[in-house]
Amino acid sequence: MAISTYGVSLKYGADSPSKELVIKSYPEIMAKRSALETTTLSDDAKTYIPGIRETPDSFEFTANYDAAVFAEINALDAVQKCSLTFSDGSGFTWDGYISASTTDGDVDAVVEMTIAITPTSVPTFAAGA
Repeated sequence: MAISTYGVSLKYGADSPSKELVIKSYPEIMAKRSALETTTLSDDAKTYIPGIRETPDSFEFTANYDAAVFAEINALDAVQKCSLTFSDGSGFTWDGYISASTTDGDVDAVVEMTIAITPTSVPTFAAGA
């Protein structure tokens, strides 16, 4: 079954993810695992075992620039509870520090900002209802 990106929501909050941020794109959240090579001299091909997940140092979301939201995000100075929820109710939760920056601009274009969340916990996945 396929689902659409319509209705995907990013939320944050000090105690629970309740404040919604309107986004245009989202990054890969639960990244692939690294591969630890286990090849020996008697193997004729490389072999591996899974290592830890290669989580980026920040999750970057694109949003339309909004001065009030930009200021509010950059005033946060504590770890926030974060969630990314898909239209079927499934999604990810994690803790992290949130900041915002403006993106490059072009002629005749929408001004955008990047919302970056530096994770302080491992994202967890929960299936939808």
